[in-house]
Amino acid sequence: MLRIITHIERQLLVHDCVIVPKFGGFVLQTISATYNGEEHLFTPQRKEIVFNITLQHNDGLLSESYMQMYEVNYRKAQLMLEEDVADMKSVLQENKTLSLGVLGSFTLGEEGQVVFHPGVSDSFSINTYGLIPFNFPLLQPVYAGHDNVDLLTRKKKKDILYIPVNRKFIRVVTASAAAIALFLLVSTPVKDVSQSAYTASFVPTEMVVKTIPETAPEVVSETKVVEAAPMKEVKPEVKATPAPVVKKPAVAPKPAPVAVKPNPKMYHIVIASFPTEDQADKYIAGVDRNECKHVSKVVRDGKYRIYADKFDNREQAESYMANLRTNEKYKDAWLFISR
Repeated sequence: MLRIITHIERQLLVHDCVIVPKFGGFVLQTISATYNGEEHLFTPQRKEIVFNITLQHNDGLLSESYMQMYEVNYRKAQLMLEEDVADMKSVLQENKTLSLGVLGSFTLGEEGQVVFHPGVSDSFSINTYGLIPFNFPLLQPVYAGHDNVDLLTRKKKKDILYIPVNRKFIRVVTASAAAIALFLLVSTPVKDVSQSAYTASFVPTEMVVKTIPETAPEVVSETKVVEAAPMKEVKPEVKATPAPVVKKPAVAPKPAPVAVKPNPKMYHIVIASFPTEDQADKYIAGVDRNECKHVSKVVRDGKYRIYADKFDNREQAESYMANLRTNEKYKDAWLFISR
């Protein structure tokens, strides 16, 4: 009987549910972290073992554990498991109690019902392993031994700050600020500024010839004066260059996200399991195709499982398995779930 306890504990470290065929299932239920305000007690998250007697079918976890530990085939592992389950039932009927170590214990009620008492252990809480409940008291008792008046007096003294200020320094700063503001407000007069000094000409002044008006001819001795026609100042025509037009690049529409569908679950009706591929192929070659038309193999965790058929619907798979078990050769067929 102690042999099956070891296998149940090993599987509960990896899976949240382990079923003992024709006895019941052990399920790990997550209990959230709690806080007790009266005792100021913090309790971390943990997992508690719950027993469900309605789970009677063989999920294959314990059988596979027997195969790995004792290096036997599936049929031998199934026989060893059935013997251990029979021992558990006989001990419970004779002693009215059955202990499974850290898993808990079973007792028979007055009406013959099986009552499960879970064990107190955090071995299966992998994510919070090592965390224990702890008490965090209030901070009020820490100040109970001090004088409240002394604390309030010291607090008032710390709130008052004295900063020494020199009045002469304030007057100098104020006068400097007023002088800077007055300097910025005074503007420079521009009425006597020569406008020609600040204007640009398209024709140099050296090329412009001043003319003499016709009404007042100037007489120059022994010199001829040639009157030049008045020159008109020609301003070059400046054409405005149009600003280049910048075309905005067309923004391509974002492709719509493609929804990724999760892989559906597949339900395989397993009739045998082997450690090597050669053994699996030999077994498939000897299967009657009239009884198992879609016989094939699936590889998982280093094991080659032979299945008679597979479905994507659990009800269809269980119906097919129940019909297949009526055949004496496949009475130990079991359901294997994969993605």
